[in-house]
Amino acid sequence: MQIADHSLTARQHLMVTLCAGLAIVPHALHVPLPISLFLIVLFVWRLVALRYPQFQPGRWLLVVATLGGVILTFSQYHTLIGRDAGVGLLTVMMMLKILEVRKRQDLYVAVFISYFVIITHFLFDQSMMMALYLLSVMVCLTALLIEINRIKPSATTLDPFVRTAIITLQAIPIAIVLFVIFPRLNQPLWNLGIGSSGTTGLSDRVTPGQIAELIESPEVAFRVSFDREVPPVEQRYWRGLVIWDTDGLSWFNRKEQVVERHIQLKAHGEHSYEVFLEAHQKRWLYALDLPVSSKQNFRLSQDLILQRREPVRQSLTYQVRSTTEQQNRVVLPGMLQRALELPDNVTQRQFELVEGWRRSATTSREIVDLALAHFNNQPFVYTLTPPRYLDNPIDQFLFDTQEGFCEHYATSFAQLMRIAGIPTRLVLGYQGGEFNELGDYYIIRQYDAHAWTEVWLEESGWLRVDPTAAVAPERIRFQLRNDFGAEGSPAMFQLDELGMVGSSLRRFAHMLDNANIQWRRWIIGYSREHQFSMMRNFGFDRLTPLQWSLITIGLIAIPLLLVALRLVLSGRKQPLAEIVAYNQYCKKLARLGISRKTYEGPMDYAKRAIAERPDLTAPISRITALYIKLRYGPDADKSQLKKLLQQVRQFRPGRQKPGA
Repeated sequence: MQIADHSLTARQHLMVTLCAGLAIVPHALHVPLPISLFLIVLFVWRLVALRYPQFQPGRWLLVVATLGGVILTFSQYHTLIGRDAGVGLLTVMMMLKILEVRKRQDLYVAVFISYFVIITHFLFDQSMMMALYLLSVMVCLTALLIEINRIKPSATTLDPFVRTAIITLQAIPIAIVLFVIFPRLNQPLWNLGIGSSGTTGLSDRVTPGQIAELIESPEVAFRVSFDREVPPVEQRYWRGLVIWDTDGLSWFNRKEQVVERHIQLKAHGEHSYEVFLEAHQKRWLYALDLPVSSKQNFRLSQDLILQRREPVRQSLTYQVRSTTEQQNRVVLPGMLQRALELPDNVTQRQFELVEGWRRSATTSREIVDLALAHFNNQPFVYTLTPPRYLDNPIDQFLFDTQEGFCEHYATSFAQLMRIAGIPTRLVLGYQGGEFNELGDYYIIRQYDAHAWTEVWLEESGWLRVDPTAAVAPERIRFQLRNDFGAEGSPAMFQLDELGMVGSSLRRFAHMLDNANIQWRRWIIGYSREHQFSMMRNFGFDRLTPLQWSLITIGLIAIPLLLVALRLVLSGRKQPLAEIVAYNQYCKKLARLGISRKTYEGPMDYAKRAIAERPDLTAPISRITALYIKLRYGPDADKSQLKKLLQQVRQFRPGRQKPGA
């Protein structure tokens, strides 16, 4: 029977508006503020129009609002093409469509656009929490479609959501089969040519005070899971980048590092581990000092830095073997000379300080020890809020304020060693890490960023020297507290327990982080390599492509056949009692020559029957009214069904006498 009334109820208007708002909300983190404000205005306008219909915009006002949305989007992105601009324009157009929803066809379009908007969120965020949120929005949208297509209105608000849950559970087996066995690409589909915006982390240019700014960010830089033995915290230096050159204000690399593929180290005490690296937009990777090999065959630079050909724009997982008991004597022509270059702003008092060490020492190792003792004995302060050094940062730090963060100590130590004739280079990375006992891995956050040095000694090669440890050894053993205090105040460390509440909160945070990393490992990171490994475990790698295709089709067909069988069996159920009674009533009228046509509804059939037999008006009207109320009404009860059955039994019309 064709539905003539295409209007929507107030509840349906409100549901589609709220669902659209929920679908757009996460994009507030990605679109510019003016577009977010524009979306909020449209959303509030829609809610007001639902309460006061006189505020419903007309056609021309919607045209003006649409042009305004397009112009606004273009003004923010200077284009309408691409991921960011395309998503921004899509959200604006979707909310404008919600503003004009009046009939069912408008609602269908709005819901399908909302489904598409949900997919676009994975271009920015593939976390487990985002997936769960978007799943809940999808359930709401599907429940709305079920509600709008029901013959009878839902008895309760939860009924369409229950139906949606059943449909979702039926689809899960097919989804799992497709996810596991469908041919995989080299990387997740949403990674193809799509960048990621996130915390950049360490930069390839160091200015005193720059690393200290990272302590304000608790975001995760990477996570590490060790296969067996874990090195002590004093040896957990995560090597990221080596910097050679300085102009007296900043440290940087004037030229690209030479990449060697077959650097050999004398490795002792190797550690094997897996790194889950967040996007940081750089080509270098982080590894425990010093990387020996990687399963991914990444390039290894002359200063033992793992590198990729492309920047890390998406989260990345890789396996590495490293050694902490190093004998690193890798040196190429020109490296040692480069590690002795000095800037033009070296002062006389720096030369005098170093000259005093040289007179007291007989070896380069003794000069290093004297420099560390100087940092330890003088009133240096390790602080999270160092003063700004403008003209000559190293000289002002060493002799005037003596207040600084790790990069102040590392850069000043490196320059002093170069003055002493000891080749020295700066190393950037992270130190330490927070152990997640639930997932058995370490979390290295942005506030674990650190800088140290490596000096060249003839007897041992490149040797790691961390002058920060000479001033504040707690920095190496304990976690920093974000208690900044006044400028120059000493840094605070987390030396004691967090208490019951703090421990519970941290345990809960670890639980969420562990769930997220498992999601990343098994869902987001499920690659073609993982698929082939699983196939080998089950012996499927010996199958031909044709055999594998047939197995895939069969595994997909099984749940589909089960669903089809269920639909067939459900179609064979006994019809409702009111339908059986009404069919008996129709048969009685058919004996009088008044057969019901296939296209006739109960009302039309009743009108034609009454027109042919006016004497049966009363029973026909009563039976038709009861049937419609039972079949299509929301508030039918058993007493009305009994009345219908009684009326049909008592309906015994005789043939009309000629002339009557």
